[in-house]
Amino acid sequence: MNKESDIKNNDEFLNDSNKNNLLKENEKFEDLQLDGLKIIQNKNLYRFTSDAVILSNFVNAKPKDFLIDLGTGSGIIAILVAYKNKLRKVLGVEIQAELVDMANRSVIFNKLDEVIKIINCDIKQLNLLSKKRELNISQADIIVCNPPYKKFGSAILNQNRNKSIARHELTINMDEIIKVVKNLLKFGGSFYVVYDSNRTAELIFNLKLNGLEPKKLFFTQPDLNSPATLVFIEAVKGGNETLKILPVLITNDKDGKYLDEIKKMKFE
Repeated sequence: MNKESDIKNNDEFLNDSNKNNLLKENEKFEDLQLDGLKIIQNKNLYRFTSDAVILSNFVNAKPKDFLIDLGTGSGIIAILVAYKNKLRKVLGVEIQAELVDMANRSVIFNKLDEVIKIINCDIKQLNLLSKKRELNISQADIIVCNPPYKKFGSAILNQNRNKSIARHELTINMDEIIKVVKNLLKFGGSFYVVYDSNRTAELIFNLKLNGLEPKKLFFTQPDLNSPATLVFIEAVKGGNETLKILPVLITNDKDGKYLDEIKKMKFE
C-alpha cells in the first residue's frame, strides 16, 4: 500500500472494485448506510461508536460554515457532517498519526478530499500554531468534539495505548479542550460536544467559565429503566443564558438492539 503522501491520483481508488487499494493490514471498510459512504476501520485502533453518529446528527451547519473537528479519530464526524450539510471547509485534528492516515484515506474514498483536511496535531498546540501563523486557521463557525470521557486514574487502562488515548484523558482533558475552543471559535459560533453524563455539572461549569453558554442539551440512555449514559450539549460563544432541554434519547429497543433510525434523525 502506498503511503498517503504517495497518493497522486485519487480517482483510481474511488470505485468498489479498487477500494482495497486503500486498505492496510487489519483494516476494512464499514458501510455508513448513507448514499454509499464508507469509512475505514482497524480492529487494533479505536473504532467509532453510536455517540459519534448521534453527535454528527446534532450539528446544525450551513454550507458556508468552517467546521473544526477536534480529536477526529477515524474522521467519522467530519465526513458525516460535511456530507450531510454540504460543507465546503472542514478541518479534522488528531494526535494519533495512524488514525490521521486512516481518516485521510476514508476522506479520499468518499471524494471529500477537496472539503476535508485531516492533520496530525496535538489539540493543545492549535492556539499557539495559529498565533504563530504556522497553521492557517481562521476562526471557526462550528467546533465539534467527541473527547475522551474517562478521568485519568478513574478506570483501568486498555493495554492498547491507541484505544486508551481515545477513551481516557491521557493526552488532553476537557478543561484544555474548552480553552482551545474558546480561542478558535468565533463570537456567536457553536460548540457541539458529547460527554459522560456523570460529568455533566463539570462540563457545564467549564463551558460557562470560558464564555461558552449551553443552549441545547439532551441525554441518552439505553432504555427507560436505565440511567443516562451520555450528555450532548450545544454551547454558543457569547450566548445568553437560555438553555433548552431536549427529550431523552432512548438508543436501544426492548431486546437491547441499537435503533437504526437514530442514525438518520435530526434534532430541533
